[in-house]
Amino acid sequence: MKEHLGRILYGKKENEKCKMASTTKIMTAVVTLENVDNIEDIVTVSKKSAGTGGSRLGLHADDKISVKHLLYGLLLCSRK
Repeated sequence: MKEHLGRILYGKKENEKCKMASTTKIMTAVVTLENVDNIEDIVTVSKKSAGTGGSRLGLHADDKISVKHLLYGLLLCSRK
């Protein structure tokens, strides 16, 4: 088997600039899954997190929610 290290085998719109939002969401999910003991754990929403703009989940400070449900909310399709 030939190795193709450092060589692009296929590219599609590889020079097109795009927003990082989806990549950021995926990386946030990956980092969360790597660092949580149990996705069923219940966490408390902080005041800072509740005040972060851009969320459609409607979370408020001191809300209690599972990591699993936060991940589902994170990965929902964003509106353009």
